[in-house]
Amino acid sequence: MPDAYTIDEAGPARVRLSRKNSPVTLSFYRVEFGNLDRFTPAHVKQLENFLRQRLGKGSRVETSPANLGGRAATRVLVSGLRAGKPWQMLAAWSFRGGQAQVVEVLFPVGQRNEAGDLFAQICRNLNWVRPERG
Repeated sequence: MPDAYTIDEAGPARVRLSRKNSPVTLSFYRVEFGNLDRFTPAHVKQLENFLRQRLGKGSRVETSPANLGGRAATRVLVSGLRAGKPWQMLAAWSFRGGQAQVVEVLFPVGQRNEAGDLFAQICRNLNWVRPERG
C-alpha cells in the first residue's frame, strides 16, 4: 500500500484508497467476464464507452500496451470534466481466465505528477497473490 494512503472501501472485489487533503483516489478491483477468453474489438469499444462515462461527455480515451506487476496489460488514459473541472484517470488492466484485474488512479489534472508517479510505482511493484484453494 502506498505511503500515507488509507483504505476507504474494502470489499471482495474492490479496494479504494485515498490520502488526507488530496483528491487523488486509487482503486484496485476485479471485473468478471465469465467464460470470455479474450477481448474482441467490440468489447474494447464497450469498455472505452464505459470509461468515457466516468469523466463526462466528450471524454477522450487513449490505450497503449503496459506491464502490470510483470504481466502484459493495457494502459488507459481518460481525460474529461468532472463538475466542470479537468480530471484524468490512469488505469491498467490485466486480463486472465475471464477476469480483468484493474488498477485505477483518478485525479484532477493539477495533481497529474503525483498521480502519474503513484500509478507507475504501483504498476512496477504490484505483487500478484493467488489465494489458496481448498
